[in-house]
Amino acid sequence: MKSYGQYCGLARAAEVLGERWSLIILRDLLVGAKRFNELRQGIPGIPSNLLTTRLRELEAAEIVERSIDGRSVVYRLSEYGADLGPVLIELGRWGARRLAAPREDEAPTDSSLAAALLTSRTEARVRPFTVEVTAGPAVAHAVVHKSGVDVAEGADPSARLFIGGPGLRGLLADGEAESAVAAGTVTVAGDEALLPEFVRAFRAPLDDPARSTQSGRSGHAPLSRA
Repeated sequence: MKSYGQYCGLARAAEVLGERWSLIILRDLLVGAKRFNELRQGIPGIPSNLLTTRLRELEAAEIVERSIDGRSVVYRLSEYGADLGPVLIELGRWGARRLAAPREDEAPTDSSLAAALLTSRTEARVRPFTVEVTAGPAVAHAVVHKSGVDVAEGADPSARLFIGGPGLRGLLADGEAESAVAAGTVTVAGDEALLPEFVRAFRAPLDDPARSTQSGRSGHAPLSRA
């Protein structure tokens, strides 16, 4: 782990969090504790030896801890690491503002979809419900409370609302449920009366591309000394 040589809280955090794959590992552990193979399968692009290295680094930084569950080693966020939860959620919200159509080599995973539900939970108070969401190959579910949410990976047959389809990202961005369902880009099953509650509970706006481009061209000039 390389030091920035600066006595700075952000620099100290970047020494750990700035390593490749570290934030993705923490994202998956934010969703829930996992065995090594579960982490490996949920992060298809990471080599096993690099995952081992990153877990050791995160353990050394006291962000991740491990315990024995039966015959398996389970990794989870430590109390210190759990304090990163709000930071990871806000960072995910910030990144989602430019997360429109996936790139050619990108696909959602169960963990990334569960994390998306976590980061897109609004402050709106809603009627409690459970929902299962699918996006491509990924499946996740959430128990939505009046003012919060608990998320998990995989299917939940007991969910009361089931949502999926290629228009899910657009639904989270604009909340236009009726038009998305009518167009067939979003599919809904179960208690469809809960769809308005879902729209109120989850929102992940997208930046206006035109405004973003214009802002980039006419942004503030860099600061310089007089």
